[in-house]
Amino acid sequence: MQNLNSSVWVDADSCPVQEEIRLVCSSFQLEPKFVATVNHYKHGTNNENWTYLDHGSQSVDLFILNRVKSGDIVVTQDYSLAVLLTPRGVYVITPRGKLIKEGEATDIMNQKHLRQQSLKRKKKWKGPRAFTDEDRRVFTQTLTELLTGIENRE
Repeated sequence: MQNLNSSVWVDADSCPVQEEIRLVCSSFQLEPKFVATVNHYKHGTNNENWTYLDHGSQSVDLFILNRVKSGDIVVTQDYSLAVLLTPRGVYVITPRGKLIKEGEATDIMNQKHLRQQSLKRKKKWKGPRAFTDEDRRVFTQTLTELLTGIENRE
């Protein structure tokens, strides 16, 4: 099996599928690049590709944004980051296995605006549903299919 030219970047501050990422990437001979702030430091990551940054509201996003290239994959829950990456030819997948497409930017930003306006009015906004084993399965399947597609194109 050849090594892919793509990199897998992980916005790892609150990523619930880190083990799934490791397992899928290892089957493609890829080493994912985990990026987190220092307040999310994990012991036992010495042999993995982790970068820890000073705590800042967008430090992980900016680090990834400044290093990805077209054809790379980014795992993130941050839809604002996704909106910046997809026009650059970067594949973005959420931990629930949703592949974000470039044409979804307007809807994503409209939803974010509505959520912020609701919070300003002190109205409750329903948060995300609980993360499930089915979410893990869908994520693993989507990441595997994405990497297989990239491998077949190279």
